Amino acid sequence: MTVGAGVMGLSIANALAKKGLKVAVIDRDAPGMHASWKAGGMLGAQNEFSDDSPLFRLAKASRRYFEPLAAELLETTGIDIEYMETGLIKMADSKGSRAALHRQFQFLKGHNDNVKAVNEKDILDLGNQFITPGEHFAMHIPDDGQVNANKYTKALTASALHHGVTRISRTEVISIHREGQDYRLKTSTGDIHASKVAVTAGAWSQSLLAPFRIESSVTGVKGEIMLLEQPEVRLKHTLFMTNGFYIIPKRNHRFLVGATSRFGDFSSGMTKDGETWLWMEILKHMPRLKSADVLMKSSGVRPYTPTETPVMDEVENGLFVVSGHYRNGILLSPATGILMSEWITEGRRPAILNEFTIERRSKDAMHHQ
Repeated sequence: MTVGAGVMGLSIANALAKKGLKVAVIDRDAPGMHASWKAGGMLGAQNEFSDDSPLFRLAKASRRYFEPLAAELLETTGIDIEYMETGLIKMADSKGSRAALHRQFQFLKGHNDNVKAVNEKDILDLGNQFITPGEHFAMHIPDDGQVNANKYTKALTASALHHGVTRISRTEVISIHREGQDYRLKTSTGDIHASKVAVTAGAWSQSLLAPFRIESSVTGVKGEIMLLEQPEVRLKHTLFMTNGFYIIPKRNHRFLVGATSRFGDFSSGMTKDGETWLWMEILKHMPRLKSADVLMKSSGVRPYTPTETPVMDEVENGLFVVSGHYRNGILLSPATGILMSEWITEGRRPAILNEFTIERRSKDAMHHQ
């Protein structure tokens, strides 16, 4: 059983069901209605990383799954997740962030010759004259891609049902306890028993694991986004600023704009301050969107660890925690699903997950305090 029906829980459930296991997914709301639903859908296997870490290698491996996965989901469910290799322009938002971005460029260039430093003219050309070039360093990553996060979540849900996964929606898991060889999940609609449980409840995972006296250091960071529509603006490449602001071109002249980072905020909905900041950044970097229609204002709480590194570990025999993927949940979901399903069925931790343990994350958290 997976506790949480976001992209992590659904990916693990799909992978287990394909192996012939009986699987259930339980969630307090409809599947994927939290951080997964509110994500930008960027597959930033390069954009987010500045060193050759285990997470960087996992991200690159996971991104390679998306093209065949998109085809598989379309065939199985009829849902097009809108996988596209649109490329990304990353610009320093201030003089202070220029050096860090240049170091990231040097690192990425060592792994991918296609990554290029770009000047003002390049940015104008890449952005069809709609992006206002900054005064500081910028680079172009041509092979970073994206998906439609809403459709990806819907497709994973439909795929899970197609493969026989039982869906238990609008049922809150209150606590998890060991009972003999199984686990008893106390829920808002009664007790449920399962032989193995993967807690994939995002920013809420840590509270469910409190009875097991572990410290996974996962908390929540609220991100606020808007969906705009402006037929007069034509943009292919995602624009990503070093302060976390982004504009992602979607189909049908739509643009997903985000995202604020409000640490420890588990509330829902757009704040006035968040909306003001987003519009300030929009007008600074792509003023032609000023007249865009606002189709949606929303927010999601992303699971965060102090090192921005996820936790993927076995709490005790048959009880797993998978959380803390922060801004890379969509990107890391295919590889996470496959690797965790191997661990759950074969009883051995895949070597690539050795660096994502509870113990290591707890030590890192103490180091960063």
